[in-house]
Amino acid sequence: MAVSTGKRGGKMRFLFLEMKRILRTRITWILLGTAFVLTAVMAYIPVTFEGVIVEEQGEEKELAGLEAIRYYRQYNDTIYGEVTTEKIREAIEKRQKLYQEYDSEYGENIPARVYYEELALSEAYVHGVKEAFADLDNGRAPQVSEINPEEVDGFYDRLTGRLSSIMQMEQKDYPSAETAAQEKFGKVKRPYLYYYGASSNSMDYQILLIYIITVLCVVIAAPVFSAEYQTGADDILRCTRHGRMRLAVVKILSALLITGMAFALCGVLYILITNSLFGWEGTKTSMQIIYSVTCFPAYNIGQLQWANLAGSFLILLAAVSFTLFLSARMKNNVSALAAGLLFVILPVIADAALPGQTGIWLGCVLPAGGVGLSNCLLYSMIDYHFLHIGQASFWNVDLLLFIRAIEVPVFAALAVYTYCRRDLRR
Repeated sequence: MAVSTGKRGGKMRFLFLEMKRILRTRITWILLGTAFVLTAVMAYIPVTFEGVIVEEQGEEKELAGLEAIRYYRQYNDTIYGEVTTEKIREAIEKRQKLYQEYDSEYGENIPARVYYEELALSEAYVHGVKEAFADLDNGRAPQVSEINPEEVDGFYDRLTGRLSSIMQMEQKDYPSAETAAQEKFGKVKRPYLYYYGASSNSMDYQILLIYIITVLCVVIAAPVFSAEYQTGADDILRCTRHGRMRLAVVKILSALLITGMAFALCGVLYILITNSLFGWEGTKTSMQIIYSVTCFPAYNIGQLQWANLAGSFLILLAAVSFTLFLSARMKNNVSALAAGLLFVILPVIADAALPGQTGIWLGCVLPAGGVGLSNCLLYSMIDYHFLHIGQASFWNVDLLLFIRAIEVPVFAALAVYTYCRRDLRR
């Protein structure tokens, strides 16, 4: 028993020493420090976008940042809560009345103060109604003046037909895609909930932060093997008692632990700061109110934040595992770093350059696909992309995460195999 404990303790000490070696380098500390600073800064930036114009003592005054947030949060008893058809109808009627009063077709003539006091808080309701009442054939959304307030009572009843219309336009050759979409959408809780809180701007900055931290983690992982190839230290380490396979496993575990913990800490810190600034009540808002009324993940905003972070964490592990595989193959740091960064940027390029299913498939297969800008996991969760194998259809988010779960152990094993089989003769 004592021997077993000693061996286990020796393995843990070996792992600790390797982690200490990686963390001891100046570039690692600079990158980790940059990640934490960026997390705090980027969590605060969306606050600066908040603004409202109010009237105080007969004069207009602009509130910005935290002052605007406090102003919006005071309406808990009137606007927020369950998105009932009564609230939606009142929002439409009030908007139509003001449009007529100010002779405005799109709201362009309404004074800013009136807009913020009367209309801004119910903007999400109006956007949702326009989407739900869009033309089923061409997707054209009606103008506010074209909506009959009496028909708003059927708002929730129209959502299934609206989703069917979208799937017919985007996946008309694959009925199985619509079936899968309707099945997922059927799990969404209704009526929707709406509270003031973190906006889509905040979610966009979470996307950007995830991408930046992934790039920084790839930079940390790239020299794990190649640095010792370059200096020649690997020739000596291979001949030691723990050389080859055990050394490779420890190096991979160390890199995954360091980058994984850094990513998780930054991601959690971002969510905590964001929701503390905007208010935790806003996390109860249905994601359908912020994005599209027919999004089919059954998440509120708080759940969406954590789901996006958890899924992106899996993608990070796949990207780092692939980078370690590249590091085990490359002869020097520059090559390993260049190759690692290339495969982080490639999904972004593929999404912009390759149309339709080709770009989506490539984004699913590439290890870093799902972190980025337009091709990020969050945007995939609010979109309607399905991939097809024969007549079977799979939501690209499910397929992407399934592939990443396979890629993590596969690329880690390939890194070990590549390192162990590396020919010392140059």
